[in-house]
Amino acid sequence: MISESAVAGFRKGGLSAERSEALALPHWNDEDWTQLFRFTTTRKIAAGDALIRRGEPDRTLYFVLQGGLEVITHSEDGLTMGRAALVGPGSALGELAFFDGGPRSASAWAVDDCQVAAMTPDLYSAFEHSAPSLARELLFALGRILAIRLRKSNKKFGV
Repeated sequence: MISESAVAGFRKGGLSAERSEALALPHWNDEDWTQLFRFTTTRKIAAGDALIRRGEPDRTLYFVLQGGLEVITHSEDGLTMGRAALVGPGSALGELAFFDGGPRSASAWAVDDCQVAAMTPDLYSAFEHSAPSLARELLFALGRILAIRLRKSNKKFGV
């Protein structure tokens, strides 16, 4: 079970104006967030450790509760790496594989000690059954994050 302070930290990070990739659900109250996090498991990641590795078949979606993770992309040759994003409290990562079921397209490493809430597709289905309107709102918020990240990538590559 996720503590009230972790929920509060997640919400605080998500409401921060400079966090354009935060999970934007400003009208959700503590009970809504608690309902979501009932359908997750928590993981701690030590600074320097990987949470996600490119090419893995895992579909888990992660909500960052504490700390920061650096998302690293790879070129087609698989050798060249570049920092795609720094993801902190209030945001999510792993959404692409969560939605499309494909292998991980990037890697994510903890830049400091982190805590995340993990949601598998099965846990999402249980959440959706329990709270359909909240589940729908979550999907739209995740879609917004995907759109922002795609626009940033397009801009970076002049598309």
